[in-house]
Amino acid sequence: MERKEWPRMNDLASMRDSGAIDMRAGCRLIVIHATPAVLWQQARDACDDALAQGHAFVAILRGAEVFADEHVLTDEDRQRAARFRQTGDRHNFVLGRTMVHRLVCPRDVSMPRAFSIGPHGKPFLADAPAYNLSHSGHWVACAVSQHEPIGIDVETFAHLKDYRDLLTTITHPTERRHIEQAPLDSRLALFKRCWTRKEAILKATGKGLSDDLQTIDVCLDQSEPVLHHPASLRLIHLPVDQEQATIALALNPSVSAVVAMLVAGPS
Repeated sequence: MERKEWPRMNDLASMRDSGAIDMRAGCRLIVIHATPAVLWQQARDACDDALAQGHAFVAILRGAEVFADEHVLTDEDRQRAARFRQTGDRHNFVLGRTMVHRLVCPRDVSMPRAFSIGPHGKPFLADAPAYNLSHSGHWVACAVSQHEPIGIDVETFAHLKDYRDLLTTITHPTERRHIEQAPLDSRLALFKRCWTRKEAILKATGKGLSDDLQTIDVCLDQSEPVLHHPASLRLIHLPVDQEQATIALALNPSVSAVVAMLVAGPS
């Protein structure tokens, strides 16, 4: 995957017209940055433009609790938010719901909208693009696509002690061998990549936590593998500071490009 980091740009149309996006290439990753003062306007415009071209869109917010808006929540979701004991968990829930309403809800319908639940408990909005949310610490990410399946996982691993204690629990024998044979200073990063890839897969399929993680091989020797088990999925890692967070995206292999918008909040 070719990665290009772009300065602030209002929309993808200008990049397409200037030839910045080569549509003949495989799955491309385009990184843009939003101005916090007009976050939702820029994010929605970029999301709509990406989806119109058949791309996927991902908004990644760090330290952006100030953008959480309870006014776009249903009464049921506000009550649910109030039940969170930890302030951080409450902010992440409200911010996640805010992101979905701002990015996924059709522009011509009133907010808030109630969420429906799929057969495996995965929430969705009727007559709207597919989406998936993930949060960890001060990071919240929302992935949007017109093409199912899609799943995203962001992890800070703040509470991870010794990753080696988890190897036999979550890794396929091929993954475990790849990690154990890697240079010592690369093993932790490989474990994090393995973990987030598997979480993104499970979230894309809507099955959640599973007892058969050892049967899934996420091909750690490949930077952008396409899997056929447990579903047809392309796995992509999104560019953030590896020391702060690791983010994996699982999406339909037919998607030709991913647009990732990074936003650092004032907190």
